Amino acid sequence: MQIHNYVQRELTETEEHTIRHFRYYYNNRRCFALIGDHVIAALSDEYSGNPEQLKQEALENMSHVLNTPPDFTTYVMDDLFGLVEMHYGLYAVSPEKLSDEEIASGKVHITTGLVARSLCLEACQRGTVIAINDEEL
Repeated sequence: MQIHNYVQRELTETEEHTIRHFRYYYNNRRCFALIGDHVIAALSDEYSGNPEQLKQEALENMSHVLNTPPDFTTYVMDDLFGLVEMHYGLYAVSPEKLSDEEIASGKVHITTGLVARSLCLEACQRGTVIAINDEEL
């Protein structure tokens, strides 16, 4: 596993936490691009070991999302956070753990989902790849 940092600074605590979240969700078996706080773009395993191709794929996926209706699906994860999945392999984890009600019902509240979806859309608009998590499969 290798992190390719594309910003000229250290990763923030939130960015590092997001990387840990998605490594856990993917069982350390997937390449992805960190594109914002709480937001990643899942990437093709076929480009593992080629960070520039992975970065290009992430940028293309972000562009596609901005030209697609912003539909999303939500999930309650086993670590008690919510997950939003959008088209083109974009995902956001909720900034906070879910409420007891959300966990008990197994459903993410619409407000939680909309906040995470907004994080995805904002990251796509910025169009920046912060880092690539390359699992070198």
